Amino acid sequence: MVDESIILGGIKTLRTLGFFDFLLPFLLFFAVIYAILAKSKIFESEPGKERRDINAVVAFVIAMIATTTSWVLLALNQFLPWVGFITIVLLGFLILGSMVYGGDVTAAFKENPVMRNLAVGLVGFVVFIVMYYALGWQSFFNIFGLSNVDYALILIGIILIIVLYVMFKGGKPENKTAPSK
Repeated sequence: MVDESIILGGIKTLRTLGFFDFLLPFLLFFAVIYAILAKSKIFESEPGKERRDINAVVAFVIAMIATTTSWVLLALNQFLPWVGFITIVLLGFLILGSMVYGGDVTAAFKENPVMRNLAVGLVGFVVFIVMYYALGWQSFFNIFGLSNVDYALILIGIILIIVLYVMFKGGKPENKTAPSK
């Protein structure tokens, strides 16, 4: 069996080299920014001709600036564990949904717009809550003099209103005209 001290020693060595504090966040920022630039085709000189060199330089510079800024790394270190946890939970729901819908979960979202809107709203809400804690927005919302319990009650009220609106909103009335003779 593998000795745990070897694995822990390797992780500690990587930590002292800055692997977790600089290299991994840099690679994450670079990959995400490069993908966004490549997909949006902002620096496309001619239609259909992609400028990979400009995309790479811009992504490199932005990633380098982001990883040398301490508050960005602090927010990222607080945000990413939540992202991993939420991804695991969403994958669990997708597996359950594929068991219920026979393997094609996306068909359920295409057929039922209420379910799709509810899922999008739920994902948006979860992203807001994670950013609320990861970026330290608690102090910003404290300016109104309300306690955490007050904010929780307001949030529950907003969620309740949204759920009731989605449940009871009427569809568009069909325009029934009498057939002409």
